[in-house]
Amino acid sequence: MSILSRFRGRSAGGDQAQVDPHQWRLPSSYSTSSKPGTRETVIPNPRIFRNAFVPNEPTAARIGADTSLVYPDVSHAAVHLALLESFQRLRLSAASRLDDVEVVEDQPPPAFSEDEKRDVLREQQQQQHRPPTSTKLPEPERWDLLIRLAITRFTAWWMNMDRILYHATAFTHHAGTHAGVQLTKDYLPPLDVLLVWYAFMLDEESYTTACSYQETPTARIGDLCFPWPAIRDALDLDSLAYRITRPAENLFATLTSQSADILTYLEGPPAYVECPELPVDIDLFGQVKRCERFMDEAHRLLWIRSPSLQGSLERAFLQYLERQLSPTPISSVATAAAAAQDDFPLPFGVELVWKTHRLYPRLYRLFRQEIVPAPTPTPTDTKSPRISTAAEWLGGSDVPERSSRQPSSSKEYDECYCWTCERIRDDIPTFSYTAATQSRSSSSSSSSRATAAASPLSPLSTLSPTQIRSIQDDLGFHLAVERARARHSPLPTRPPTAAEKAAERLEAKKQAEVGRLPGLNEYLVTMPNGKKKIKRSKHTNMVYMAMV
Repeated sequence: MSILSRFRGRSAGGDQAQVDPHQWRLPSSYSTSSKPGTRETVIPNPRIFRNAFVPNEPTAARIGADTSLVYPDVSHAAVHLALLESFQRLRLSAASRLDDVEVVEDQPPPAFSEDEKRDVLREQQQQQHRPPTSTKLPEPERWDLLIRLAITRFTAWWMNMDRILYHATAFTHHAGTHAGVQLTKDYLPPLDVLLVWYAFMLDEESYTTACSYQETPTARIGDLCFPWPAIRDALDLDSLAYRITRPAENLFATLTSQSADILTYLEGPPAYVECPELPVDIDLFGQVKRCERFMDEAHRLLWIRSPSLQGSLERAFLQYLERQLSPTPISSVATAAAAAQDDFPLPFGVELVWKTHRLYPRLYRLFRQEIVPAPTPTPTDTKSPRISTAAEWLGGSDVPERSSRQPSSSKEYDECYCWTCERIRDDIPTFSYTAATQSRSSSSSSSSRATAAASPLSPLSTLSPTQIRSIQDDLGFHLAVERARARHSPLPTRPPTAAEKAAERLEAKKQAEVGRLPGLNEYLVTMPNGKKKIKRSKHTNMVYMAMV
């Protein structure tokens, strides 16, 4: 056993099952070796994004026999998390790169009496010989300024959506009988415009109304899914930076006469820009601001860098479907809460999946029709329906007071979803840690290391020392990677874990079962013994011409 392994064993030794997991002493020493054969650290694992495709079939909205959905998938939610981090980066860049923006003091109000007019005229004559006074734009207002500019840029882009779809249709391959047009990476808008589109699409009623004003020969705008595959291709998984392609930049500049980079646009704005208006009256600024809470929560939890990303998303999907298939689905409760102007808290993972689902409006609408069929009106029913409140939908116990945005007293909303708790749930799905658990832990021990509910029946007692060391090693390694990112240092490395090796074996087994499909200028032949073999054409040009 190596010295490093013995050190980790001692650091994870003792009865760790009786210690509050948030007080664990995690390993922190990892090598940054770049020797040949050393596995490069890539977090998150790119495999989690591979199923982020856009289904065209309306049947994708249906729930399968295994109680699962085609859309959204874990991959869509993972791209969603990465995009939220990109939005957060844009927000931080607004605070740093707009520090030179100044606000000129307002001019005096117009005067109406003769005496006031003379005083104002005298003041204006004196001001002509003085330089204009200005102040720095406060940091919180810099982000608001960027949002308002982004809304103007989004409106110009949105009003040209028909031209974008015409162009995309000409270069789209239609497979099968169902033709659908979705935006690829060469049609993506800049990040600030994407943020406004994101917030706009989450307002289902206004978005559906706006989409009804524009039609194209091949697809309605309302049939577009949020372009998850294109966003995945535009994201740098290491830095989570969003970078669109050069063709996408040129297309945006051609359509809007503006630079794709909003901060570059601010440095040299054009002398004159038309300001089109959306066909619906909607407070886009308020919609974007309402997304800030969710962006902050995603950044605080940072699931996209978590050692239990896959497990966290899978559990969130199960909770989401369980809620949607209950007698009071989320959509119905949300509608009632909005009508009563009540808060509608959701666990972070459930809210993530719900928002991801709503970002494909057509499929989400079909899904809602399946789980909550529209009531059939009867001639005798002449009374107007009564709108129930959110408290009535939830039994009156799970809705917080309107005056508070804090989570309700319900255990589900008070649950901890940090890296530590989520990693434990990979091994113990029923593990629970709430504020009440924390208070019991701190009050039951006078030592500096708070002990969790020390009981033989504690959930952590079911874990073996090897499992606890594995959890601690995963947490320590991922925290070390984040510290290295913050310092812009080389990322630490470690040998493959048992879980990673098992995942690789399963991946290799699936790949062997599926086999490799023929590529360009290749064809499949069946040998006399029944085996299939892929061969490459010797006359590439002739085959290509025949295919064309």
